[in-house]
This record gives sequence, structure tokens and C-alpha cells, in this order.
Amino acid sequence: MKVKDCVLIEPFTCNEDATVVEVAKKLRETTLRHIYVVNKHYYPVGIISVIDINHRVVAAEKNPKLLKARDIMSKPIDIDELDTELEEVYTRMATKQRVMNAVAKDGKMIGILTIHQVMKNIQVRA
Repeated sequence: MKVKDCVLIEPFTCNEDATVVEVAKKLRETTLRHIYVVNKHYYPVGIISVIDINHRVVAAEKNPKLLKARDIMSKPIDIDELDTELEEVYTRMATKQRVMNAVAKDGKMIGILTIHQVMKNIQVRA
């Protein structure tokens, strides 16, 4: 099985030039607790969690109006292609304790793959 055999979540993204205030407002609008950061070509370059905003901005007493997404995002991130084998994805996710990966096609982010989808679709070899 491959990534293309899974149901992907619609990309939830912000531009790397977005202010942290804009990012926080966007996160407030959804049940997701992470947002992918994309460059001007819509390629994923990082990820921001609500915890990142708390730790890297609020607790550090930095001004969220002056900081950009690129300033606080976690990077590098794992990006999968549609033809990536699910066993490989599962191994990376489990090893790095990740619950979601960006999926790209032709240099653009097309979706989010969750560990739930990987586990649902993976073929375990006996």
C-alpha cells in the first residue's frame, strides 16, 4: 500500500510570512492543533503547534505581531509523496513520534496524512 491509497486531510496551512497573531487566529478556527507552514510555491517548509506558540512566543515574552511563522516553526518536517510506501511512512512516524505528515505532489502540498490512516491501511507482514 502507498500514500495514494489513503484518505488525506485537506491541507491546513499558513504562509511563512504570516504573523504569529494571524497563525494563532487561524488555529483558533479549527479543531486541529497544528498548522503547516508553506513557502510562496505552496511547498511545506515547517509546522507550528499551539504549544510552539505558547513556548516560543508567550512564555518567551516575545511580541507575536512582530514574529513571523518562519521564526517559530519546527523544521525540518517529513514530507511524503503519493508513491511512498506506507510501511516506510509508519516506521518514520513511529520512530519520530509523529501523528501527521505533509503530502506533496509536483512540488506543492496536497494534503495531510495521519497516523490513523497509515495504521488503517498498512499491510502487516507475517
